[in-house]
This record gives sequence, C-alpha cells and structure tokens, in this order.
Amino acid sequence: MNWQKKYRWARTWPGETGLDGKPLEDFAAYDGDQYAGRIRLDHESLKKGQWMWSGAYPKGWKGSPITPNNGFKPTAAEAAQTVEEYWDAMKKKIGLTDE
Repeated sequence: MNWQKKYRWARTWPGETGLDGKPLEDFAAYDGDQYAGRIRLDHESLKKGQWMWSGAYPKGWKGSPITPNNGFKPTAAEAAQTVEEYWDAMKKKIGLTDE
C-alpha cells in the first residue's frame, strides 16, 4: 500500500482505555480545524477485528451526502485512506477543491 496520510490524525479520546485496560483504538481525522472523519477497531459486532470508518461533512454542506459514508476495512491504514478519500470527495462536491 503506497498511501500516505494527508490529514492530521489523533486519538478520539486520549487517555481513555477499553475494558481490557488498553488505549482505545479510535482515531479522528482533522483537515485544519475541521473534523473529517473517524476510524475505530470493532470489538463487538460480526465485523469484530475490522476497522469501522465514517466520513464527515465539510462546513457548509447541504443536501444528500455521498454514500456510502461509513463501512469496514480490514486494516487501520485502509480505513484511514477511505476516510480521507471520502472527505476529499465531499469537499470537491461542494467546490472546496479542484482535485
């Protein structure tokens, strides 16, 4: 995988731990000060062990979002890449980028 992250990623809840005492595997993406999306390791559902991703909407968004706007990927990197691609597509749809 040749993907390189484009946005800033940070733990969604720094210092929080799961029932196992380990730090939560839950991260949020930021494009400047805008929240761009989130990934988290699933521990409960039938997708246990996969990474759930969800994309956010840029400020000023109106109308229906691009779908799907969430799903599962086998690795954190693939989920993060999907969030960033979703974010870029949403920005392009409202004219915030020419890419």
